[in-house]
Amino acid sequence: MNLDKWLVEFKETADRTLLRGMDDTTGLEERIRMNIEKKGKKRFRFIYPVSAALVAVALVIGFTPYLLQKESTTSIHSPNGTSAEPGTNQKPDPKAHSASDDQVIMETVDEIVGALRVGLTQEQIKEKISVPYTVVEDYGGSGDDGTEEYWGFSIFAKEGYQRKDWTMIETEALLKRDVGLEMLVGWKDKKLHWYTISYVQGKEVYLFKLNSNGTVNEDVIDVPKDGIQTPPAPSIFDLKPEEEDRFYNYMYEKKDDLLRGLSPIDVWKLYVKAQQEGQLEMQYALHIEDDGFEKPTPEQYLEDRKKDPIGARNSWKQLKKMRELASDITLEQTSDKEAVVWVTFKDNRDKVAYKMLKNKQGFWKLSWMARQ
Repeated sequence: MNLDKWLVEFKETADRTLLRGMDDTTGLEERIRMNIEKKGKKRFRFIYPVSAALVAVALVIGFTPYLLQKESTTSIHSPNGTSAEPGTNQKPDPKAHSASDDQVIMETVDEIVGALRVGLTQEQIKEKISVPYTVVEDYGGSGDDGTEEYWGFSIFAKEGYQRKDWTMIETEALLKRDVGLEMLVGWKDKKLHWYTISYVQGKEVYLFKLNSNGTVNEDVIDVPKDGIQTPPAPSIFDLKPEEEDRFYNYMYEKKDDLLRGLSPIDVWKLYVKAQQEGQLEMQYALHIEDDGFEKPTPEQYLEDRKKDPIGARNSWKQLKKMRELASDITLEQTSDKEAVVWVTFKDNRDKVAYKMLKNKQGFWKLSWMARQ
């Protein structure tokens, strides 16, 4: 038997058919060679007359677990704990578990964010994330926001891991790498209403939330030290107490009279706060609505936000970076009815401009597509 010749023929046939999706079949070829040599020549005589293509089918079926394992190492459908079992004299490598791999965790978070959106059915979620889930009963079956049911997912969890309490973020388990991601989904009318992902990167735990209106929040979880939480860093976007009162009054009433006497910067800071709070209706109301300006309807504006979770996440990151790095806010008055708000940054990156317009009633509003 010319084993090398047979393997060449097998490899050429398999590369054209069954294994065309694999980047490298060298490892598989070596495993086949070892298996054949162990079986011995006498047993192989009954197999050899079969064509190489059919033998390839039989051998690939025999190696299916290996192929599936290789293809699913970063999939949210079947996250594996380790890529291979350690040998008898081999010490287990803690880095082999996906919960220890920041890149795999982050790629999985990105994949989930790109795949899920408000309004998906439970069956659609099961197709996208086939990790076992827990129906969470601790919430009493109904939430203040209309949520009727809760599902919990533990992704990249080590064997034996069980979440203690779905009402709290498992920061300790995440930091110990007992689990890579924790996900909680809220359902309304059997459709996705909102979800959260808590995940670990380095020595920090993050919380991502897709809200029911399509907006997102994502930030580091402040783990209290000695029972004391770190106060948020001051920002030039922070509102004074009277500005806070005006913000909440406008958020609930949407009456432009509350904007009387405000400068373009004052109105723009209310808009930034509305972005931070995920208040889409208020953001819409702070845009100019005069005739002659192309604008979406309120319904279109709200519905479009639900369809673009990646865009919502990018907007949140952009806002967060601006709040952290902005050093100054200045106004350029280009005419009686037009102005530009400029934001300057500490790291000398390019300034950002927002176009402001005065409406027919004399109130400053944001232009549609205000960011220049």
